[in-house]
Amino acid sequence: MDKPHEMVLRLSARQEDWLIARMALSGLGMLAGLDADLIGDLQTAVNECCDCLLHQPVTPEILVLSAHAGKGRLQFCFSAEGTAGQGPEDALDGEIARCVLETLLPEVRLETDERGVYSICGSLTE
Repeated sequence: MDKPHEMVLRLSARQEDWLIARMALSGLGMLAGLDADLIGDLQTAVNECCDCLLHQPVTPEILVLSAHAGKGRLQFCFSAEGTAGQGPEDALDGEIARCVLETLLPEVRLETDERGVYSICGSLTE
């Protein structure tokens, strides 16, 4: 039996670092056996997760991506940490973000508090 693959990635909460998260999660998705179409959906989901987390009432300092791949399944979670300052006036509605993500992923969970969305988790199966 193959051992599962796991990773934890801490990134500064800047849009230019999303590429690192997309590439790392795509590679893990390939190890899980996801096909090219699902990898494309995954890359779009990464953009949506990062965009949502950075457009909340409070802007995070760090984004943490944790992921686990094994037996044809990829599970991941993006979390916002720290406070870099006041968020943009056009903060994204978590419900809209969840609806968009549900078009890409069969399982999506958003966690919120008084500062808005602080965690987004999802999974894909081959």
